[in-house]
Amino acid sequence: MKKQKIAKALLVTLIIALLGVLFMIPLVWMVLSSLKNANEVFATEFHWLPAEFRWSNYVEVWTSKDMSLVQAYLNSFFIVVFATIGQLVIAAYAAFAFAKINFKGKNFIFMLFLSSMMIPTQVTIIPRFMMFKEMGLYNKLFSIILPSWFGATAIFMLRQFFMGLPDDLMDAAKIDGAGYLRIFHTIMLPLTKPAMVSLIVLSFIASWNEYLSPMIFLTEKTKYTVAQAIRWYLLDQLSRYDLTMACATSAIVPVIILFIVCQKYFVEGIATSGLKG
Repeated sequence: MKKQKIAKALLVTLIIALLGVLFMIPLVWMVLSSLKNANEVFATEFHWLPAEFRWSNYVEVWTSKDMSLVQAYLNSFFIVVFATIGQLVIAAYAAFAFAKINFKGKNFIFMLFLSSMMIPTQVTIIPRFMMFKEMGLYNKLFSIILPSWFGATAIFMLRQFFMGLPDDLMDAAKIDGAGYLRIFHTIMLPLTKPAMVSLIVLSFIASWNEYLSPMIFLTEKTKYTVAQAIRWYLLDQLSRYDLTMACATSAIVPVIILFIVCQKYFVEGIATSGLKG
């Protein structure tokens, strides 16, 4: 039995390792392609390593006057920061209300929130375009930020975590005379750190990689996001795929750093957010 368990563990480890390698191959190809010249990227005779490491590709995309990756980074970070903060605040209050406060129609309203998750984002593009045009938000960064504040997925995730917290904590606080706001800020919110960190990571990635909305609502180059910058290099008439890969490689650096820093809390939050509900 012991040998069977060891063999099974080795087999599972081998399968996971192979899957990990398969997932890493496109990433490695992208990074190495960013160091090649344009002709080498899709050359007939394929080579993993470039004939000459062209670090100048990164210098070019970061210092280009036609499409400044520095400005695109600043725009994306502006969107990510305000989108994440707004989503955390609204989702935390709404999730706490749905999980711990009894009010008439709570379950019905929550079901409406969940049903909105089945509506594709593309369906709301035209209504949002008309609304933002009337509000004067067209070609503004807040046209990308505002829709992310009201995420049903974030509310659902935090609600599941709040429901996993014992009601005895609230009952004890009520006996001491604490109201719902005080209970939320001083007792419940500090206990949701893993879930909040997980939500920060997911919100960061979603806002950072957002492509469709910026493509429609942002038309000036000075307001382009990182995703639009990659698209700009991809559609360049010279087909500079080496610069496209350099831009794409630069784009994934913040996401990797964030995940490495928050990995412990991210895994814990994902694992515990569905314990009860």
